Amino acid sequence: MRINITELSKTEMLGRVIADYLTKFQGLAIFYLDGDLGTGKTTLVREILKSLGWSGAVKSPTFSIIEEYKLNDIDIFHSDLYRLNGENDFEMLGLEINEQTKGILFIEWPEKISKFNFGNEFFLKLSIVNKQRFIEFKSTSQEFLNCINRINIKDPI
Repeated sequence: MRINITELSKTEMLGRVIADYLTKFQGLAIFYLDGDLGTGKTTLVREILKSLGWSGAVKSPTFSIIEEYKLNDIDIFHSDLYRLNGENDFEMLGLEINEQTKGILFIEWPEKISKFNFGNEFFLKLSIVNKQRFIEFKSTSQEFLNCINRINIKDPI
């Protein structure tokens, strides 16, 4: 499924839907955000955090590599792995993620590391085609995909 998120209002709506899903979620949610520079990865994370109730700034972690947020006892990590050279660089960051971890992890440039293969993993592919921004979803969570399917901003592939 592909959704056109060219207009900020559509990204905001998508952020609200994902945040609503996450408020009912227990455990670890890992979002792999794949897409070139400027496709809207950080903007989507910003809208999700805002919809979860975060009122502070949400900046791109391009230079810090990881930004951490604590919201209602939920640990949220937003990472941008663009500048990393691979798995060893990621491990050096000291972020300990395991099967008992609870919270939300957003990973931009996920191809730099191996997938965790635990928790609930959500694969979001962002792209720009003919000056239009699109996002595609994959997940083993049918409940998550059902939430996305209910969004009224779908765009045919």
